[in-house]
Amino acid sequence: MAHALTQQAFPHATFDALSKSECRNFMEILHYVMQAETPDHVRDVLVRFQNYFSFTKALGGLVRLGPGQTFAGFGNVVNASYPDEWLYMYWKNGFADVDPVFKSALKSPGTRHWQETYQNMSSEKEREFIATAHQFGLRDGITTGSVDEACGVATFCSFASEESLDAKRLVPLVEYLGYYIHMALLKATPKAAPQTERCVKELSSREVTILNWMKNGKTNWEIGKILGVSERTVRFHIESIFSKLQVTSRSQAVATAIEHGLPALHGLPSAM
Repeated sequence: MAHALTQQAFPHATFDALSKSECRNFMEILHYVMQAETPDHVRDVLVRFQNYFSFTKALGGLVRLGPGQTFAGFGNVVNASYPDEWLYMYWKNGFADVDPVFKSALKSPGTRHWQETYQNMSSEKEREFIATAHQFGLRDGITTGSVDEACGVATFCSFASEESLDAKRLVPLVEYLGYYIHMALLKATPKAAPQTERCVKELSSREVTILNWMKNGKTNWEIGKILGVSERTVRFHIESIFSKLQVTSRSQAVATAIEHGLPALHGLPSAM
């Protein structure tokens, strides 16, 4: 006996709350996210949604999962507009183990309004984390995530604001978009990242910045011009990167950067 496929009902209420121009803007975003196949495509979608719906910062990425859906590291992270310094601190200091929203999302994927999640804080470390986030203009936000158990990964995207958000109106919209961003992030992630354990946490902020420009295909000379340093200085940092990551080529270093989800820093000040 044939069984009919169960389909989710269209969420009319999500779009009834939008103006005509907002509906048009959201349709434009859906048009691009359904075609997205590269990190740059995903970044463009994040920026469009951020700008059209009054957020100030946007970020998306992939999380590698361990046994029992535990956090095993970030994969390909697409930064649209989060502060460089904050991303470096988050990655370097292991804030994923403290962030109440991120920890909650790992336990139960879905969509979360930050201020609502913060009401259930239970530790001083969490309160310190939130106070630090506020210093970077990350006062309120919405994060949505999905899990692909077959691949052992989860995806997430976060939209932040310096002001309190109209969560009742925006959470359903982020949740609706989240499924399509999930699919786009999976398509944009390299299919065969090398499974290695490099000493990535030993990299300095300047080395992370240079490694990201390498990932974007820039030559040593171009990186030097971008950062305002000599080509010789760039070579010095790349040799240090190779040593710390235990690799012998730019392609190996870039593969490791993608595998470990190094934050996309493109100009973080640092002592040379």
